Amino acid sequence: MLRRQSPHHDKSSFLSGPSEMAARIRDFDWSDHPLGSPETWPPALRLSLGIALNSAFPTCIYWGPELRLLYNDSWSDIPGPRHPACLGEPAEEVWSDIWHIIEPQFAQVITTGQGVHLQDQLLPMRRFGVDEETYWTYNFTPILLDDGSIGGIFNSGSETTRQVLQHEKAQLLLDLSDLYRNNSNIEEVCARSLELLGEQLVADRVGLRIASSGSDNQFPIIAQWSAKGIAPIIETSGGAPFYEDIWNELLDGHVIRLDGTDETRHSRECDILAKLGCAAALAVPWVEDGRTVAILFVHSYRPRHWTPIDIETVEAVLARMMMMMERSRAAERATLMNREINHRSRNLLAVVTAMVRLSRVEAPDVMRSKLLDRIAALSRNNSLLLDRSWERVTLRQILDQELAPYKGNDKTELDLEGPEIELTSDASQAIGMVLHELATNAAKYGALKDIGGKVSVHWELTPEHQLCIRWTETCPETIDVDGLSDIGFGSKLQELMVERQLGGHLRRELMPDGLHCVIELPWEDVSVIRD
Repeated sequence: MLRRQSPHHDKSSFLSGPSEMAARIRDFDWSDHPLGSPETWPPALRLSLGIALNSAFPTCIYWGPELRLLYNDSWSDIPGPRHPACLGEPAEEVWSDIWHIIEPQFAQVITTGQGVHLQDQLLPMRRFGVDEETYWTYNFTPILLDDGSIGGIFNSGSETTRQVLQHEKAQLLLDLSDLYRNNSNIEEVCARSLELLGEQLVADRVGLRIASSGSDNQFPIIAQWSAKGIAPIIETSGGAPFYEDIWNELLDGHVIRLDGTDETRHSRECDILAKLGCAAALAVPWVEDGRTVAILFVHSYRPRHWTPIDIETVEAVLARMMMMMERSRAAERATLMNREINHRSRNLLAVVTAMVRLSRVEAPDVMRSKLLDRIAALSRNNSLLLDRSWERVTLRQILDQELAPYKGNDKTELDLEGPEIELTSDASQAIGMVLHELATNAAKYGALKDIGGKVSVHWELTPEHQLCIRWTETCPETIDVDGLSDIGFGSKLQELMVERQLGGHLRRELMPDGLHCVIELPWEDVSVIRD
């Protein structure tokens, strides 16, 4: 097979290959260089470099007393912007930032004559203007001259930074899993999660922002960790902490890296970092249903470039934290719902018992019809709460439900006016029954019976901390007040709901134009929805 090679070769043939570095070495001015012209180089150097230049594996040679650098194409990415100026330069100058680490390794090879192998060696290089945490697996092998002495060192290897950081990321996530399994306190878990992330990234400050309820642009910090000697962020306003366009990018679900890598916004990044009081910042959003609901940020007081592994790690921790908080909220909701269901079941049974006890002795069919009608009203009120997952319902929702059969026609006029008021489950149940009785009586005897009637329901929160509801009927014809003055079951039920269950007051007055009713409830049983 070797007979097939070209017969045209000389001492410079080791540089005849098509690689970029072979061309650079050929074109390099070696006339005044300590290594001299390539034709004069020792056979060991020419042989070793020829092997390196034709290898696809990252390989370099350190040659001579100053360990001057020669390398192949695959190795040219390793020194970053130092390439190609580092060609032929002393190792101590090329690797001034890591010389304190590799110089003892060179010395070991030279003094012992034995090669060394390093696995996942940490080399904090400064390749792109900032210190980087890099890891490498490589060999240093002595190159022997004809007399047996060492003329240089053969170096081959590859970067393992991603593998090492991936392993560290996996270990971090395992630590978080242990933390979440053994601790149910949300605040403690969040604080410890941020601490672990900060230590993993060798950061100076880590914090979690959560969107405020009812706001698309308010993200207060709910948890924060700072390294020793680093002050936490103290927010003084609720506005966007960056330029609006960059902040909007974050709200749209884009990761924001502030580390000088985006030349198009360099001046703005400098302003933002100055306001944050750090040299580099990273912000990762958490998006649900197309909306950013949380932001995990990381600050560094030293310049650094945020790598894809850094971003992946922050995203993984943020995902774990958000899922943990959602599970906790779901468990809390389930507990509250079970408690609410139990409480409401007892109340429902109590109300049904009162209905039966207060009912007049009437014909069975009549009594049965009235009871079923009132139980149906209770059922509708209960369904309204179920539709809202047992959260509070508004007074207007209850009114809309009870008066729905009378809306949308010309027979009667409905006038509902008042602020948006949320009622507790107990208050909504009791008020729902009262309004049902009022609507039923109005349909049988009052304003909802004949064409031209009107029912006005106005409510307000008074300075005396009362919710005041005014039910006013206006009938098209005069009512025989004396004929309807008897206090029946509906009136007793209303008084029971308002006065005994809610601690309020109910006043009913039957006027010639219709029923006037005023309900007053303590403010403690209600809350107002504010814009």
